[in-house]
Amino acid sequence: MKKLLGNVSIALSHIKKRIRLAGAVFVFVTLLVATAERATKGDDDEHEASVIGAGRIGNPIQGTTIPSASDFGFAVSGRSGTFVCSMAGPETGGFAGFRVMLVEGPVTPGSLEIHGRDVSFSGFATIALIPGLNGADQTVLDEVPYTVSARPGQAGRARMILNIPAFTQALGGDTGGVVAQGAIRIER
Repeated sequence: MKKLLGNVSIALSHIKKRIRLAGAVFVFVTLLVATAERATKGDDDEHEASVIGAGRIGNPIQGTTIPSASDFGFAVSGRSGTFVCSMAGPETGGFAGFRVMLVEGPVTPGSLEIHGRDVSFSGFATIALIPGLNGADQTVLDEVPYTVSARPGQAGRARMILNIPAFTQALGGDTGGVVAQGAIRIER
């Protein structure tokens, strides 16, 4: 995965037009979620719940998240899963001074919790930043702990909060917000 992420970061740095960059990230997110969703549905235990979400974050949740428009996708069961959140291109790029910010990682087995209408899961992500930290062209950070809290629903009602303790204080809060496009759902 590190090699794949490194290759993706190099490829993205060569794309000159922001529209093409946004398209590449969207395709990557779509493929990642589609692959994870098929893997989740292939689990042996048909009665196990899973949570699937994909879309674009719009407005922040007042008092909880900072403005952070982003594209996201995840497919999670009790056994495994994957999560990705990207900020790139003309509609979601430029967050905290980065043209591209990609958070991607597996979900820790057994971390999925469903309590009524709320779900949460956690894992360790790889984070790619372009431009990188301290003047570097790019920075890739591995094994960064993250937690996602979400409320399923359709666009306008669903919400997602991404907590990355290593960044929350520096950014001024957690990222995420109300789902503007897409949906989050629980499957049983």
